Amino acid sequence: MKTTFSDRLIAINRLDRLGFRRWLFYPGMLFCSRSSWWGAGRPRPFTHEGADLFFFEADGAKTYRLDPSIIVPVMGDVVVEVIIDDFIGQTVVCRHLCGLGTGAPVWALYAHVVPLKGLRPGSVLSEGQGIAHIAPADPQKTPLPPHLHVSVLRMEALPSPLPRPLDWAFLNRLDRDAFFDPLPLAGIREDTMRIIDFDPAMGGFDEIIPRTV
Repeated sequence: MKTTFSDRLIAINRLDRLGFRRWLFYPGMLFCSRSSWWGAGRPRPFTHEGADLFFFEADGAKTYRLDPSIIVPVMGDVVVEVIIDDFIGQTVVCRHLCGLGTGAPVWALYAHVVPLKGLRPGSVLSEGQGIAHIAPADPQKTPLPPHLHVSVLRMEALPSPLPRPLDWAFLNRLDRDAFFDPLPLAGIREDTMRIIDFDPAMGGFDEIIPRTV
């Protein structure tokens, strides 16, 4: 069986030592969701163009969240196209010529991260290599806790020439048909995930969700 992005994320960060069982998602974390998963869960200004990885269930029904110690691996062999700012950290945009099983060249966007030292546009990485840490988030500046956002975008859906500088204002306005649901491509299946009701009282900065460290 092929080793997936989810497998590598678990292995590289030794989440299995905690008895990893499955990823947990609020509905607002999923692809094309119209709701947020922070604050009061208000509607998003745009439907969600990717998926958010934030917490998981382990043995003993314990729940752990991802934090800035987490290393993010790449889903396949890639070339880094560009690194852009986002509202928590930065987004590393990678060109996956293999298509990640989609049958066409794609971009994968790993957002809300801090790129590893020396990573720059033009960097070439092999599948499973680390590219970044999850970025820390200041609760005084954003209601969102540290988490990993992943989007997968059809390269053929991009206009030519691309706007420069590339930014999320442009990406958010792309037709959602330009994106793939990243969870199946990351190897996250129904038996390795669970969708739970959003609870506004459970803040991502609270000790209710302990750090993985």
